[in-house]
Amino acid sequence: MTPIPASPNVQPLRWGIVGASDIAERVMAPAMVASASADLVAVASRSPDLVAAFAARHGVARMYATAAELASDPDVDAVYIATEVDRHAADVLAVARAGKDVLVEKPIARTAAEGQAMVDGCTRAGVRLGTCFYQRYNARHRRIRDLLADGAVGRVAAIQVSFSGRSPARAGAWRQDPGRSGGGPLIDTGSHAVDLLRWLFGEVDAVTALVGTVVEPYAVEDTAFALLRMRSGVMASLATHWSTADSSDARTSSITIGGTDGTIVSWPLHDKFSRGTLLLARTAGEEEIHVPEASTHVSMLDDFAAARAVGHPFPISGEDGVAAQRIVDAVYESARAGRTVRL
Repeated sequence: MTPIPASPNVQPLRWGIVGASDIAERVMAPAMVASASADLVAVASRSPDLVAAFAARHGVARMYATAAELASDPDVDAVYIATEVDRHAADVLAVARAGKDVLVEKPIARTAAEGQAMVDGCTRAGVRLGTCFYQRYNARHRRIRDLLADGAVGRVAAIQVSFSGRSPARAGAWRQDPGRSGGGPLIDTGSHAVDLLRWLFGEVDAVTALVGTVVEPYAVEDTAFALLRMRSGVMASLATHWSTADSSDARTSSITIGGTDGTIVSWPLHDKFSRGTLLLARTAGEEEIHVPEASTHVSMLDDFAAARAVGHPFPISGEDGVAAQRIVDAVYESARAGRTVRL
C-alpha cells in the first residue's frame, strides 16, 4: 500500500465525528487537529452532555444528535463513525444517503454479511467507505513489509501474533454484550491482527480455532486462539485474550515472523505513534531497527484526503473490512463446529 500523493493545493477535508467515544476522544480527534489534511468541524452523539463536553475539549462548533443530522451539514465533507459496532451499519448508511464519504471504526460490523450491506449501500450512493485498520500505518509494520520484500528472513513459514489484555466484567460495557459488539477480543483487537496478516502475507484460506469464556461471566469470549493458513502456505497463530494480565507488551501485543534465514519481532501492536521495538534476528546476530515516530491516524487521514482529491478509492476500503470480518466469522464458526473452516 503506497500513500497517494496529495496536491499541495487541496483544501483540508472537513470532518464530522459520530460517536464521542474513547477512541474518538483519545486518538482520532487529536489526529484531525494535528493533520494538515483535516479539519474537525462537527460532532454527533445521542448524549447532549457528552457531545457538548467533547465539542468544548476539541474546539468543535457544530453539535448534532444523530449521524443523519451531522451528515446533512453542507460544511461537512466526510464522516468518521466511532459508535458501538451494532450501530455501524445504520450510521454508515445514513451518511452514505447524504452523499458523504465515510470512515468506520473496526470491526466494520458484527458479521461479514452486515458489513457487505454497508459496502453495497455506499456503492449505490457513490461514496467512499474506509475501514479504520490503523495497523497498516504503523511505521514499524511498513518497515517489516520492506524487510520481507528484500528477503531479510528468507522464506517465511510461521507467524505468531498476540493482541491481548485484561478486561474484567463491567456492568453496561457494550463490548461485553454480543448483541452490541458481535463478540469479545477476537472481533475487537483480533480484527486488527487479521487485517495486518492479510496486508503482510495475503489472503487466508483455512482457520482452526478454540474460543471460550474461561474466566469472566459475560456472554462474549474472553480467550481465543486461532490457527490460520494463508493461501501462500504460510501459517499463523493468533491469540486474543481479555482473561490474562501481563505488564509486557512484548508478550501481549506483538508479532513474530519466522523465516528460513531469521526472525522479525515487533511490539507493541497497539501504539498509535509507531513507538516500540523492531528486531531482526539472524544467525549473524540481532539488530534493532529504528523507525521514526509517526501518528498512524494522521497518516490514515492524509491518505483518505489524498485518495478523495484524485478520485481514488480509500486504500483500506470497506471491502477490506468485510474480508477481515469473514475471517473472524470463520474463526467463530470453527470454534462452534469443532472443525477447520475453509474460506
